[in-house]
Amino acid sequence: MHASLTRAATALHGHKTLQLLPVCLAVCIVLGGAWLALAWRRLGAAPALTGASRAAGIGGVYTEVGRCRMFHRVHPGPAMTQHRMPVVLVHGLVISSRYMEPLASALGRHFRVLAPDLPGFGESRLIDGSRSRTLSLAQLTDALRDWLRALGVERAAFVGNSFGCQIITDLACRHPDVVDRLVLQGPTSDPRARTLMKQVYRDLVNGRREQMRAPAATGRIDYAKAGLRRAFATMRILICDRIEERLPHVAAPTLVVAGTRDSVVPLEWAATVARLVPRGTLAVIEGGTHTLSYVYPHAFTLAVAPFLTAGTHTFATEAARP
Repeated sequence: MHASLTRAATALHGHKTLQLLPVCLAVCIVLGGAWLALAWRRLGAAPALTGASRAAGIGGVYTEVGRCRMFHRVHPGPAMTQHRMPVVLVHGLVISSRYMEPLASALGRHFRVLAPDLPGFGESRLIDGSRSRTLSLAQLTDALRDWLRALGVERAAFVGNSFGCQIITDLACRHPDVVDRLVLQGPTSDPRARTLMKQVYRDLVNGRREQMRAPAATGRIDYAKAGLRRAFATMRILICDRIEERLPHVAAPTLVVAGTRDSVVPLEWAATVARLVPRGTLAVIEGGTHTLSYVYPHAFTLAVAPFLTAGTHTFATEAARP
């Protein structure tokens, strides 16, 4: 009798435990989701500039540009460069000019450097109430041109990384008057990898190769600021764009920079880009990966400085200086 009661009690206890498991699991999911949402919100609220930014001589400026409020980082460069044509850094997919700071600091020893956040990314916002709207490639290009006009910059040298190369080649074709020369570092997208899965796989491989100096922490901030909806929509733009169709129409002198360990943009594709541009040349950085602007800024600067110097000795007429 006693044994029967014990078995019954054990069975009842086990039944109650099984009933509590879904409740405990649901509570854990809710708490975990709340923690992730809070962490995501904190990332999105990260300040535009840090103490390290200012220590590197980098400042920040907001400019009203049509229906956008655009932010850009600026390194004034040496005193002798203040009236010369600036070097403009254009960031890649979803991330902002935040990850261009190491390159801006390195190039700032030789040039005046401007690095905008394109509308919808980083600190730049659309101010027409469309918080989640994603601009097309052409609209991003036009916003870049309008931002230059708002600053009074009539002509500049441009350095693009990854998706930024797609934007500045579009700028060179549709607004050639503003482009003196281009540097295309890791230009996307390789025609052999124009699917989401292939792009993600190549990014993961590149991330492993950049583990020691990865811009992952910076990337998390920028993804939180842009939002996942805009991130996926912009990835679609990157994949669907056919950069090779406009490269033969780029008239500006162009330096294509490739890293030998860049899994996102293999050396073969970078060489093809250089061949397609009428005045294109190729520079190879041994051991370089896809995010050279962040991971290897000094090697990148050594590779591009002579090319940029040939253009920035030209004095630019500016109505206002940022």
